[in-house]
Amino acid sequence: MRSALSVLPLAALALGSGAAFAQSADNQIIVSGTPIEESGRALAACIEQGCPPEEDIALTLAHAENQFIAGDYKDGEATLSRSLSRNRQHKASVPVPLSDLYRASGRFAVHLGEARDFKHATLDMRDVLKDAFGDDDRRVLIADTEVGDSRAMLGFPNGARRIYEDVEKRALELGYPRVASFARLRQALLSQAEWDVREHNPALLEKYEAALARLIHEPLENSADFVMVAEVMKARLNRKLDRPGATDALIERFVAMGGTDTPVLLFNEPLDSVSEGGFPVDRRFGFIQSNTLDRLTTPQLNKPRFIDVGFWVRPDGTTDEAEVLRAQGPEGWHGAVLDSISSRRYAPLDIDRTSPGFFQVERYTLTSRFADETTGTRIRRREPGFRIERLDLTPENTKDLITTQS
Repeated sequence: MRSALSVLPLAALALGSGAAFAQSADNQIIVSGTPIEESGRALAACIEQGCPPEEDIALTLAHAENQFIAGDYKDGEATLSRSLSRNRQHKASVPVPLSDLYRASGRFAVHLGEARDFKHATLDMRDVLKDAFGDDDRRVLIADTEVGDSRAMLGFPNGARRIYEDVEKRALELGYPRVASFARLRQALLSQAEWDVREHNPALLEKYEAALARLIHEPLENSADFVMVAEVMKARLNRKLDRPGATDALIERFVAMGGTDTPVLLFNEPLDSVSEGGFPVDRRFGFIQSNTLDRLTTPQLNKPRFIDVGFWVRPDGTTDEAEVLRAQGPEGWHGAVLDSISSRRYAPLDIDRTSPGFFQVERYTLTSRFADETTGTRIRRREPGFRIERLDLTPENTKDLITTQS
């Protein structure tokens, strides 16, 4: 099983978790998986014995994942870095595991605010696969979309769109309809983000609705699940525009279908503005920019500040009993996260109505990126804008939209 940290959580999150959470019907929290001390010993023994690269990488990912869940972000980053030093020379023999290692390194970098490291890790992940399989391999095209994701996350939407458009074109030429649909979905998500920033721009709204219409009304072969995602996005947009009945109509469709076998989010309120040390986090962006003085006085988040939130998705699609299972750092921003989760509405579930539903666990990290240049000082400092990064820690409750088929 691939590590949850090796999967970029934008469309589907977390295929598995080394130290996974679960909850029984009587609300007892259970932590399963390999303890961090044991995963550390297993990795150390592997290194000492000179085990094969694939085994080394698998044990590295398992231990780094445990370190992430424990909140040991810097130690986890170091674990991955040392493994890359040991194993990058074996890229010809283990390209896929090595790409997973780079992908996990990028995920740590995001939560540590290391934007430059995230960019390089994502490019290295793609290049390992490209060197092994060539430009036309499906895995390389998917990796290219992840490069596009990184450009979007780092504030370069035009570059991201060019990448998505190129992936769509090449995927259609090579006969990978699901990859092409994936790239189309990314373009729609990018249009959504652009419109969210400037909601009163009719041209951006028209562009976003056209992208959704293309996914819904011009579906490619074997891409029914992408149509469903686009319909969910359309319902969220209609709700935001106060178009009546949008979410209810979609819920009725899911009920008529018999429900879904995994949680499908239909609606949630965005995070309300929260603050850390007096600095607000904007509900649209997850951060807010400021001036030079703020750059010099921003609290430096060099110790991870995170919460793990557990909640139930009930059979009717509502959420229940959202609570902080574990926390590190100040608590002032926790309430906004809990309120956002409590507002969610999922599609009705195709499960026994006497079942409590699915128990979900999500990690939220309050972080701030390191600035490439900081006016007024040579000391490396973080940007004044705080960000909230999310990662799903729930095992087996979500599906990967893209890696299952062409």
